[in-house]
Amino acid sequence: PFTRYIPREQLIRDQEDMDGDFYGIGVQFSILRDTVMVIKVLDNGPSKKANLLGGDRIIVVDGQNFTGEDINNDKVMNTLRGKRGEKVELTIFRKNKGKIKKTLYRDVIPLKSIESAYLIKSSIGYIKLDKFSATTHHELKEAILMLKDKGANKLILDLRNNGGGYLQQAVDVSNEFLEKNFEIVSTGGKYRKKQTYFSNKKGLFKKGDLVVLINENSASASEILAGAIQDNDRGYIVGNRSFGKGLVQEQFLLKNGAAFMVTVAKYYTPSGRSIQKPYNNIDSIPSKKFKTKEGRDVYAEGGIMPDYEIYRDTMSNFESDFWIKNNTILYEKAFDFADENREYINSENYELFLNKNQNQLWAKITRLSKSKLEKDSMMVFKKDLLPFFKRMVLNHILSTEEIIYFDNKDDEYLKKALKILLI
Repeated sequence: PFTRYIPREQLIRDQEDMDGDFYGIGVQFSILRDTVMVIKVLDNGPSKKANLLGGDRIIVVDGQNFTGEDINNDKVMNTLRGKRGEKVELTIFRKNKGKIKKTLYRDVIPLKSIESAYLIKSSIGYIKLDKFSATTHHELKEAILMLKDKGANKLILDLRNNGGGYLQQAVDVSNEFLEKNFEIVSTGGKYRKKQTYFSNKKGLFKKGDLVVLINENSASASEILAGAIQDNDRGYIVGNRSFGKGLVQEQFLLKNGAAFMVTVAKYYTPSGRSIQKPYNNIDSIPSKKFKTKEGRDVYAEGGIMPDYEIYRDTMSNFESDFWIKNNTILYEKAFDFADENREYINSENYELFLNKNQNQLWAKITRLSKSKLEKDSMMVFKKDLLPFFKRMVLNHILSTEEIIYFDNKDDEYLKKALKILLI
C-alpha cells in the first residue's frame, strides 16, 4: 500500500525540499493573470541583493517571454532554480516604474523546517515545525537554545499540517525531550526485522512542561514524535486525530531519474500501537487499548488521538459555497489591494491599517453579491468573511513567520495549550 511512482522533475523538487536548501533566486511567488508575481523577497538571497521588491512582475527570463497561459508553478521553479553561481537575466515590470532589467546569480536558498520560534508568554516558548527534513534536528536545537536563553522553561511544539519526513530526524527530535533509554519508536514488517530506537539522555529539553499540537494533516514522522511524547507521558497532545500514516518507505531509483517509493514496514509507538489507518474507507480498526509508561489508557484507532481534542467551528453552507465560487477573484482582489498599498502597510502597522480600511475591504467582497438576498446573507456572516479576506491580503505582505504570529493571536489550539501550561 501507498507504493508510488515519482517522476524525475518531482523527485528533484522533493529532494531539494528534504535536503533543506536549493539553488535559486530567493523569491516567493504567485501566478496571477498568467504572470509571475513576486510576493516576498527572501532575506540575504540573490533577489534581495538585486533589489527586487514584492509586487514586481517577472515578464522575461534569459531573453524568453515568461508570461502567458503556459506559465505554471513547475515551469517557474524549473526555470528559476538551477546551479549555484549561474547567471539569470530578468526583466521585471514594477508599478509606476515600468520595465527594469536585473542580473542575478543563483545561490543557496534555505528551506527551513522551523517556520517560527518565539516566546508566546514570558516563560513559554513556541516552535512551529513544518516538516522533518535533513536540517530539522539542527534547527530545533538552535530554536530551543534561543528560547531557553530568553527564559522559556515550558514549550508548545506545533506539528499541525506537518506531513512528516525522515524517520531518523523524528527520532533525533524526540530525543531532545526524553530522559535516557526511553523508547521512541520501533519499526518492523514481513521482510524487515524489528528495530527499536531509544533516547540517549543528550536532549536539551528533558524537563520543562510540553504540549504538542496536531491535526488531521499531521502525518508519519509527526506521529512518531507525538506518539513518543504521549506514550512516555512526557507531555500532552492537543488538537485532532492525526492522519494515520504509520508506514516506513524506501526509495528505489530508476534509470530515467525517476523513483519508486515502496512500503517495507510499519512503525509502532512505545506502547505498541500501530497508528496506520485503514487502507480504504471500507475497513475499520477495532479500538484496541494500550498503556502509556505511567499506565494511562491510549488507543490504536488509526492516527494519534489527542489528550485534549479541539472542536472547530465549521463553515455554513453559504460561506463554503461563497469561497468555492469566488476564491480566485478574491485572491486577485487581495493581491491588488496589497499591491496598491505596499508603501503604506508593513509588518508593524498592518492591523491598524486593515482595520482603518475595513469598509473598503468589505465593499470588495459585497460587490460579488448577485442579489439582495445574497448581500443580506453576506452581512450575517460578515464577522467570518471579512477576517478571511484580511488574511488573504496579509499573505501578500507578511513573511511566513509573521503570518504564523498573526494567526496565533486568536488560535483555539494555542489557547488550550496555554491553559494547560499556565495551570
